[in-house]
Amino acid sequence: MEEGHAGHRHQRLQQLIEEELAALLRDEAQDPLLDDVRITNVQLSIDYKSARIRYVTLDFNESKPHLAKVDQALGRASAFLRARLGEALDLKKLPTLSFVYDRDAAAAARAAALLEKKG
Repeated sequence: MEEGHAGHRHQRLQQLIEEELAALLRDEAQDPLLDDVRITNVQLSIDYKSARIRYVTLDFNESKPHLAKVDQALGRASAFLRARLGEALDLKKLPTLSFVYDRDAAAAARAAALLEKKG
């Protein structure tokens, strides 16, 4: 029974981290490069020490120079985001955040946008 409870708690914490990061990027990020960033998924390690944050950009610009700039902006904002996560979620241990561009979600979003234009 403990295992199921831990699994539910783990999933819930991933969801809370995703929601909080989305709100922080939307409402508090100062870097214009982060304006179009949307979180698609959070994978929290079992030991809660690290979180892999998958994201897309709404402008669908997948050029290497653009994504490198977005990655750098996320890297600069990481300490701020981590500290604010700790405050908002009252976490004893803060996971390190690593950001990964979500090419699959970006492709799906582009396809949906094209279908919407045709419909």
